[in-house]
Amino acid sequence: MSSEVRIESPAKDTYVLRNTSGRELQHVMVDLARTGATSQDLPAGMTLVPEEGVEFHLHHHGGYSPPASMHVRWDGGPEWVEVPVA
Repeated sequence: MSSEVRIESPAKDTYVLRNTSGRELQHVMVDLARTGATSQDLPAGMTLVPEEGVEFHLHHHGGYSPPASMHVRWDGGPEWVEVPVA
């Protein structure tokens, strides 16, 4: 679990990736391949200042359940961090 980013789910298929680190995170990415969904607005290489959040949507097909967690990475961080969806 990461204390540097959080993933919120305020509505069905809507998610917010939030920087909770207290410092700027660069080249932030979510690994779409591990979600089992599709997205056109997934965070891929963006910069997030402290407390900034970016909204994105996952589209689930064929009765697929929403993910309980997603894998995120950023420059200066671990390779991939599994982040639970809150």
